[in-house]
Amino acid sequence: MASGASYLHFSTSSGKLLPRIILVAFLLATALWLSLVRYRQVQLNENVDKPLKLSPIPTFRHISVYRRAPDVIFENFLDSALVNLKLSYAGSYNRDVWPKKVFQTAKKVDKMYMEAVSSWSKRNPEHQHVLVDDVTAKDFVESAFISVPQVVQLYNSFPNPVLKADLLRYLLLYLYGGVYADIDVYCRRPIAEWLPENLWQSDADVIVGVEIDEPYAMEESQKVRGWHRPYGFAQYTIVSRPFARPVRTAIVRVVAHAHHLAKLKNKANPALLSKYSAEDIYEISGPGVWTDALIDSMNYKRKDISWEQFYNMTEPKILPTEGGAVIALPVQYFGNGQKHSNAGDYSHAQACVSHLFTKSWTRNSWFL
Repeated sequence: MASGASYLHFSTSSGKLLPRIILVAFLLATALWLSLVRYRQVQLNENVDKPLKLSPIPTFRHISVYRRAPDVIFENFLDSALVNLKLSYAGSYNRDVWPKKVFQTAKKVDKMYMEAVSSWSKRNPEHQHVLVDDVTAKDFVESAFISVPQVVQLYNSFPNPVLKADLLRYLLLYLYGGVYADIDVYCRRPIAEWLPENLWQSDADVIVGVEIDEPYAMEESQKVRGWHRPYGFAQYTIVSRPFARPVRTAIVRVVAHAHHLAKLKNKANPALLSKYSAEDIYEISGPGVWTDALIDSMNYKRKDISWEQFYNMTEPKILPTEGGAVIALPVQYFGNGQKHSNAGDYSHAQACVSHLFTKSWTRNSWFL
């Protein structure tokens, strides 16, 4: 009996100790995992902080995989549909006025973004500040672009919210014009002060800022920073008049490129795609397709515009497009605070907005 009693006591003690042992093991494993993650972050930061490895030959031109054999017939069909949409609004907007609207999109505004979001209303009280959530966005796309069902179908089929957000900014700006800004973009100066009056009064219908300006960066350095190209225009802040040609081109290409990817994946249409890589997103809906849409719009009559025209800009530059023009701003205007491209810090005298880069979706933030 004594041995039985001892065995019972041991079993009871073991039953009490087992959960504690499991908990301790879990905590140790968690601590080890966090240590490894931190070690990886430190390693990554050390690599990123190293000076860019430069090539003697710059990269001023990039041909996206989606532009090597584009479906011209399909793209022209989409473009015509969007032109018809524009014509249906004839007389309802003033081509000579920059709409006083600021659009931002988010499921909800977290506390960490409150100051950035409120900065737009604070510095631009004369602008209508519109926060678009998922439900409002879906309703807008389905009603406003009902005449272009390919746009609606693609928007609703996108599996990644980043893809939806990218396409949505182009659609909002195409129909309404105004300013689009990500919710982690802080407005530093009133919009009216971003440009001198003569540029506001010009024929320009799109204003963009340089984001990455490192055409001499070697591929190795680009990979460390998660760049898909060594140059590009910012997409987190865009200013546009309604129905601007470059915005229309961007919309056409988002749809066409998604269909192109579906074919590459042996899918009948984009609705059957369940996954997009970071590079897919960059070239289909993100800064890659936006940069190409801008440069190609400037080359509608000439073919000599490349990134060379925007390298190391120190003053705004205006270049004509079909029916309008693009004003390109030096990197310090929108891209300040980055650790590359001679972007300057957040307090730079030319800073109009500051992107906090807290919503970066790539493996490595473009901020680095």
